[in-house]
Amino acid sequence: GCITDTEQKVQTYNIIWVNTQPSDYEYIETQLSCQITPYQGTEYDNVTISTNEKDDVMHLHISATSPTCRYPDLYEFAYRDQKLTRTGYLLEAIPEKTRQNAIGIAMENPDIASSLSGDVGNPTVRRILPETSEKFYKAKTCLSVTWEKILTSALIDVDTLSVVKMWNGEG
Repeated sequence: GCITDTEQKVQTYNIIWVNTQPSDYEYIETQLSCQITPYQGTEYDNVTISTNEKDDVMHLHISATSPTCRYPDLYEFAYRDQKLTRTGYLLEAIPEKTRQNAIGIAMENPDIASSLSGDVGNPTVRRILPETSEKFYKAKTCLSVTWEKILTSALIDVDTLSVVKMWNGEG
């Protein structure tokens, strides 16, 4: 977590540096703790950080796991001049019950249901952060359910339990 009013770290996870820790690793860890957030109601137990340098920029690859989730959350950051900037994410650390609920909501959508014939494979369920979901819907955390085999995806509002946007096909 972030530094609280009492100046105490409220971080509850182990941090593992795969490469040599940079000299200002504590500062980086503090910055990271404000920018990586597990799914509501879950906690990370391990955060693994690997780094590589390119053109005076340190690139951080973060894998954060939760004991209650099958898949990790993955984050990418660039670090330069003591500034940490998130450059990408793939967030799949979602409790199984929530994953199944999201898949169920997506499958209730008539357009999605009609495209789910034959072997469509298992869908992925990912958390979409507000700054991404606002491009398609609202600035709030949503879930995405995607059947990659048939290029079908649904954006789920977890508060209204509904499909708020759907993509089908290559377009």
